[in-house]
Amino acid sequence: MSATKRTPAEAGALAAGLLVDACRPYPDNPLHLDVVREMALDLERRLELLADSAEDPDSLIEAALACADLATLAACNLPVVSDRPLATASVHLAAGASRALISLAESKTLALEESHAENTLRDARSAGWRADLAIRQIEDPKEN
Repeated sequence: MSATKRTPAEAGALAAGLLVDACRPYPDNPLHLDVVREMALDLERRLELLADSAEDPDSLIEAALACADLATLAACNLPVVSDRPLATASVHLAAGASRALISLAESKTLALEESHAENTLRDARSAGWRADLAIRQIEDPKEN
């Protein structure tokens, strides 16, 4: 067993890698996929850095927001990716990682000053709402 502490931000980085893999260029839309791929790579790098700050509530919330952004990026680009099942897995993994990070951040807000805790919880609600929206987008696209 590894001595390092694991964090849901690592799952978010994995979800970003899945989206990168799902964006292999194909003849119909290589430029658009390159942009999505670069955005996913940027989010992956950001989440890898945030995974090292697993004890800090602000880093947890920043990672939750990044995972929610990733879930949205993957959900919005499902129609054009070259590997739709892999991109769908990315949406679910990123949204789940966001929810897990929110849970950890909320547990750490008790130690924060009141106004800081309120802002952290507000950001947590925003990340949760965005992660849930990404899931709803792929579950029934006709409703959104």
